[in-house]
Amino acid sequence: MRILCTGNPNKPTIARSINKIFSNVDFACSTTGWDLRMWDAESETYFRNKIKNYTVLINSSFICNGGQMKILNTTFEECDSMHVFNIGSTLEHLGVNNTTYDILPVEKRALRDRSLQLNNYRTNFKTTYITPAGLNDGKAGHENWLNMDYIAETIDWIIRRPYSITHITIQ
Repeated sequence: MRILCTGNPNKPTIARSINKIFSNVDFACSTTGWDLRMWDAESETYFRNKIKNYTVLINSSFICNGGQMKILNTTFEECDSMHVFNIGSTLEHLGVNNTTYDILPVEKRALRDRSLQLNNYRTNFKTTYITPAGLNDGKAGHENWLNMDYIAETIDWIIRRPYSITHITIQ
């Protein structure tokens, strides 16, 4: 099993928690040379060529302008066999309206719908959509929110199941 996780493991992110649980993981973020926005042909070609080397993708970084959706769709186009974990947002089900985050719930719900839809096309292409409660990223006021290690532990648990888990909410 080879894992690619979007995000920087050196910051308080899900990627850091993934790094604690798994030993066979590479990280895709700007500091490791990946441009996940894929706004130019070079960065998209780079992603298309590299994603074929993995069996698990943890699509955890929010990327503006539908970046997570682009990652999911590109992975589906390039890989016949893969398990993609798409990480959603608490804002999806809270209905939070905030000028900074108005687009986030819309993008995440679209990602969730596409993630669930892709499970119906190929036997060896599985997706799991994870909707987390507020995540403790070390910021003030987040101390009692969900420890990000639980997301990594849940992914590990799901990978070990002989059946598919297509959507899970962790609170």
